[in-house]
Amino acid sequence: MNRNVVLLLICLCVPLFSQITWTEHTIAGNFDGAIWAHALDMDNDNDIDILGAAWEADAISWWENGGMQNFTEHNITNNFDGACCVFGVDLDQDNDGDVIGAAYFDNTVAWWENNAGVFTQHVITNTFPGAYSVYATDADDDGDIDILGAARGSHTIAWWENNGSQGFTEHFISTTFLDASSVYAKDIDGDGDMDVLGAAGLGDDIAWWENIGSQAFVQHTIAGNFNGATAVYAADLDNDSDIDVIGAGYLANTIAWWENTGNQVFIQHDLVTALNGAGAVYAADLNNDDTLEVLGAAWYANTIGYWGNISGIISNTFDYAHSVFAIDIDDDGDLDVLGSALNADDITWWESDFVGIEENENNLIDDSAFGSSIISGHLILPEGHSYAIYDISGRQVPAHHLEHGIYFIKIDDKIVRKIVRIN
Repeated sequence: MNRNVVLLLICLCVPLFSQITWTEHTIAGNFDGAIWAHALDMDNDNDIDILGAAWEADAISWWENGGMQNFTEHNITNNFDGACCVFGVDLDQDNDGDVIGAAYFDNTVAWWENNAGVFTQHVITNTFPGAYSVYATDADDDGDIDILGAARGSHTIAWWENNGSQGFTEHFISTTFLDASSVYAKDIDGDGDMDVLGAAGLGDDIAWWENIGSQAFVQHTIAGNFNGATAVYAADLDNDSDIDVIGAGYLANTIAWWENTGNQVFIQHDLVTALNGAGAVYAADLNNDDTLEVLGAAWYANTIGYWGNISGIISNTFDYAHSVFAIDIDDDGDLDVLGSALNADDITWWESDFVGIEENENNLIDDSAFGSSIISGHLILPEGHSYAIYDISGRQVPAHHLEHGIYFIKIDDKIVRKIVRIN
């Protein structure tokens, strides 16, 4: 017997519901003092590999993805004293992943050249006291990758200019940024050159340095009393075509974002204010709705979570959660989350089970079973199938009592249609 529902049917090929289920996968459970994790395709085999830095082990390692998220560890170094940050990028542009790292006690920023899985260390500087954070981008718009660093011991933000052959020249941006703990780069003012951001733990500062041309930088304070500012990131959070700023304050127990209201005038908005030891931030679109969520790691709350159009706690038992990152590790069309836990000695990823048409292949049900793709009358649901209807939040609703709004049809446990209820 056919069942009729008054609907306008629109075929859609993008992911749908807001709720996300996370499945935890441990990559390394004994990486002593796992303090940082990053990810990219290291070996150019079209899957995502993992990088980690271990504070206690003085180690940098990478985990090769065998293709089904089965990871094999390869140690790069275990003699990098106070390894505290790692970043992967194709620095020499030879189509594989190289590695950049910071070592707090060695006062060193170095990079490891990847040659078919054999890594050669190149020291960029060993006179960068308390080296703590690194980032890489083309800072001077000359087509090669430069390196930025933050040093807690010397209160310094610096960048190293790549001459095109991985010869680096040091340039200081600030030497008075107290307890410089994080560095990032983004074109904040939209003038086509790269600006620099930093977080200062003792200075309680979130700041950006405007590139006024030829990499001459002028400092602007975004927040001067953000207690224990320890992490900074930048992205367009409100979709207004300018760059906003995100930060974590481990003494403020706060993750906040600063709205760029135009002309780089920033207004603070707190996302969470009771996150004990908020220590890391990142931004990514976790539910494919073209808006960004803010991810955070909290040292003392042992927490990985996210806040924005959707919010949730991924884990609150991740002992001394120290870093967070998002990337599609399993290549299923949604972003997964990667983290490191200093006390747990863990590098872990959480698989997103975001519900949507892309993941469930919308062509499993023949269009002809529904009649026309767009109708103004009754929708005839086919015989011989199980079906369910959900509202925009993912809550199942009865087919015979739909208010105006957007709904989704599941046929035989596969989401196959978006429907809009109209008169």
